[in-house]
Amino acid sequence: MKPEQQLAENEKQRQELIHAYKRFSKTDDGKTVLEDLEKFCGFNNTSVSEQDPNCYQTFFNEGKRRVYLRINGYIRRKNNG
Repeated sequence: MKPEQQLAENEKQRQELIHAYKRFSKTDDGKTVLEDLEKFCGFNNTSVSEQDPNCYQTFFNEGKRRVYLRINGYIRRKNNG
């Protein structure tokens, strides 16, 4: 496959993924799951553990937050990109 064809295919797949996230977020089940993930991933909290402030716990917490940010980013992304 030529590089420009690969780029076009990658963009098509990315757009399909964006639409899938958006469709999922509009369902009742999707809304329930997203609310749970927002709490579980600590989206509204600092990544630094107040009980045990160490870099490993911070990295772990930020990893969870990053997952939610990715999902939320796809849902809120404009249709053109």
